[in-house]
Amino acid sequence: MKWQYRPAIAAALLTVLGACATYSDWVGLMEREMAAEKPDAALEILDKHLDGRRDRVLYLLNRAMLLRMAGRFEDSNRAFEMAKTLIDQLMAVSVSEQGGAFTVNEMMRSYTGEPFERIFLHVYAALNYLELGRPADARVEVLQMDGLLNGLEEKALPGTAFARYLSGLVYETLGEWDDALIDYRKAFQAYARYPETFHATMPAQLKSDLLRLTRRVGLTEEYADYERRWGGQAAPAPEDGKARGELVFLLHSGLAPLKFSENVSALTPDGELVTLSMPYYVPRAAQVISARLYENGGAAATQMYEDVGALAQYTLERRKPVLLARAIARAALKHEATEAARKQDDALGFIVNMAGVLSERADTRAWTTLPGRILLARMPLEPGSHVIRVELKDRSGKAVAEREYAFDLGEGDKHFISLHWVGGQVAAEGRRH
Repeated sequence: MKWQYRPAIAAALLTVLGACATYSDWVGLMEREMAAEKPDAALEILDKHLDGRRDRVLYLLNRAMLLRMAGRFEDSNRAFEMAKTLIDQLMAVSVSEQGGAFTVNEMMRSYTGEPFERIFLHVYAALNYLELGRPADARVEVLQMDGLLNGLEEKALPGTAFARYLSGLVYETLGEWDDALIDYRKAFQAYARYPETFHATMPAQLKSDLLRLTRRVGLTEEYADYERRWGGQAAPAPEDGKARGELVFLLHSGLAPLKFSENVSALTPDGELVTLSMPYYVPRAAQVISARLYENGGAAATQMYEDVGALAQYTLERRKPVLLARAIARAALKHEATEAARKQDDALGFIVNMAGVLSERADTRAWTTLPGRILLARMPLEPGSHVIRVELKDRSGKAVAEREYAFDLGEGDKHFISLHWVGGQVAAEGRRH
């Protein structure tokens, strides 16, 4: 190798390595602030590290979630709206970005979110409106989500069950019983399609909701069918003429899995190094897996409605054949570039080969502030003032924390409360490039 090329080689390698600064270096800092229930401090870290052009959607999604955790629901939904607008613009990807992703690496593409992440964008925007006491605005959000869900369900993508359930809950809050029943049915069908690897099974509450609403709208045959099928597994609320209210409590436990990259390298017979890089998820075990609500002798327990971690892994597994095909195509193009450079000079060929190897990166971006699991409890209450005690429990059933919420409830009203619990999150271990 000619000595005059050594500085150029060093510069090329440093440039590529500099571009591979680890995402997890600062994500860990952000998550520690979240675990300490300091979302504003986590926001400061996010603002310093993630606002590049290609990562703008990811920045907005994480920012919206942190604002939500801070109770700033209006600001959160402004960030969600910006993310929606930008996603629409980016779905028609530019020719230059397509070329970069095909010849350099997948990180050259602007992030538009996984399909399930785009579902949860609408889910959390709707929840923001519900917690603001604006169910009519939540209805607009679930209508937008309906169009997205219809397209995704045609491709048999799981992860639509909780979204459908939430839609039904929004319609029920507005007294639109028929529409609520339609979405509860769709949620039922979606849960029935979930793979065995998902921890989210059919919630008993959903069976009760189907019994209650079919009886309410007078669908006697459907009601009788559900009653025969489930027997004593679920029961509708009693009809005693009282206009009760209801607390809907949601626990967003843990954090979604982190995405890492795994590299496979090999030497060709002529000494060229070839590398393929593929993404993989590492799940993170949450400290809190259930909650129990207490109020004046009454109690209710959460049920698991969505396993976000399993959904993320399932989605990636389905995409891996396409990602592998792209990685192989990139390797072939980089090989051709190396061969062309080597014909001019061996040292230049070495530079091109190393640049190609070091630039090969799997796309490890993900909406990491999503919870690992979503749990929900519905608690009928009389109109008036209430103080609810929430006990958070770990896998052994031991109470690890308590929270208390005071609120007023009108006749027939629903009051929504969310708790995001990151504390005690078990960090994932892996290689992130």
